Amino acid sequence: MSPRNSFKLRIILLALASLITITSALSSESRDQQPLRSHEESKFSVGFSLQSSYGAAAVIFEGADGRLRTHTRVYEPGYMYQQVMAKLSLQSSQHIAPPYDDDGEFWADMPRRGARMALKTIGLPASYEVGVLAQAIKHLRSQLESDFSISISEAVFTSSHLLALYQDDLEDVAVDVGIKYVTPRYQFQPILWETAAAYAGYGFGICKHWRDEGRCWDEESTLPDTTVLGVHYSHNALTVSLAEVHTAFSTWEPNYRRTENFTLGSDAISGYSSPKDYWADVKGALLEIMDKYPLFNRPKTIIVTGDVVYGNFMNFLKETLNDYLGKLPPILSADAKVVSAMGAAEFMRRC
Repeated sequence: MSPRNSFKLRIILLALASLITITSALSSESRDQQPLRSHEESKFSVGFSLQSSYGAAAVIFEGADGRLRTHTRVYEPGYMYQQVMAKLSLQSSQHIAPPYDDDGEFWADMPRRGARMALKTIGLPASYEVGVLAQAIKHLRSQLESDFSISISEAVFTSSHLLALYQDDLEDVAVDVGIKYVTPRYQFQPILWETAAAYAGYGFGICKHWRDEGRCWDEESTLPDTTVLGVHYSHNALTVSLAEVHTAFSTWEPNYRRTENFTLGSDAISGYSSPKDYWADVKGALLEIMDKYPLFNRPKTIIVTGDVVYGNFMNFLKETLNDYLGKLPPILSADAKVVSAMGAAEFMRRC
């Protein structure tokens, strides 16, 4: 493309972006935001979680007396959803996306962003993947609104940590659903990933007196640094991360501290010649990061999430880690299916 044509393309894309921004602003001004109140006049906060094979939602109601009630819902969207999540785990699916490292990346990504904006202006999802993920959130939103007589206008989102799932994907999911995408205060990474959300869902890594910023900072300064092994096991995937955590907001979980395997879910057992071979591969995945980086801190806590974590898998996990580490760290696995959504809802409550 000649420099002149390239310049024209940039002008067109920038004009389109400006038009969309203006249209969105006018739309936001004319659309009444529903107050976050239930039929009992309780404040409520909502979190959504996109997991490898299912979606989960949590709503926390806060009564006038300060008492909290948490309710959760789970939805299994099926084959297309699982295929999208598997695709987003692949290195081949990665592309440039915000936040950018330099101006070159910004300009290189303009055609993709322009195409997504154009789709959104005519009421379509920003991409096929966004559309599939949004359908899961729409279903969960409808469940909560119907079951509790509420109207959801904003939420915090969390997701399995996938290589090619980006912040603008989740933001565009929220756009397609028709709710505000809320970023938790003090959030270190662009996306609230599953390990951090689950850690908060279990009540760790967050201050107690969060309404008093000074006291909250003082509390968080005394929180210990720890290493968390996050294990997610579902029908179609096994993912493992070795995260460094001080607060849930500042969880350190870069790509080299994670493995994502969408061929080792529980449904894959039937494809092996023997269960022994399957469990040997599972063991390799569980220990891969620690084997590759033997000088990394060993986990002090294990967080297990997913929809098939109990029974054979839990027994195998305990045996494998006990043999490898010499001592089994505490395992957090209650509410494994929904704890990430619970953490997202707690973050929403604190916004």
